[in-house]
Amino acid sequence: MNNPRNIGGVVIEYSGSHPRGKFLFDVAQENKKAREKFPGGKSLDTALMEEVGELAQALLKIDESNWSPEQVYQEAVQVASMAMRIAVEGCPEHRYQGMKCGFAGCRQPATGGPCALCYE
Repeated sequence: MNNPRNIGGVVIEYSGSHPRGKFLFDVAQENKKAREKFPGGKSLDTALMEEVGELAQALLKIDESNWSPEQVYQEAVQVASMAMRIAVEGCPEHRYQGMKCGFAGCRQPATGGPCALCYE
């Protein structure tokens, strides 16, 4: 059974409760929240490194009673979300422009929402 989920016009489908599909859905959801909270896209490289450090800390502390697998999962989602932002939006500090899809005014056929790659 497919579970279509709509995030800002981007439809993500995954079968049943498949963990990879859920992860991608959670990354897209986190990405949308991050873009709304921090729309400028400055210092994404620094933010990514911070998130990687938090994931590493969560992994190192998983054996301690105050960290849970859910916290590790959430940190991994945040790392992937920041990596997605850099890949798509670019990183001006390093003259990387990002990977826009190249189709002006493109829309998703199923929803008419913004392009799933460039959010335009």
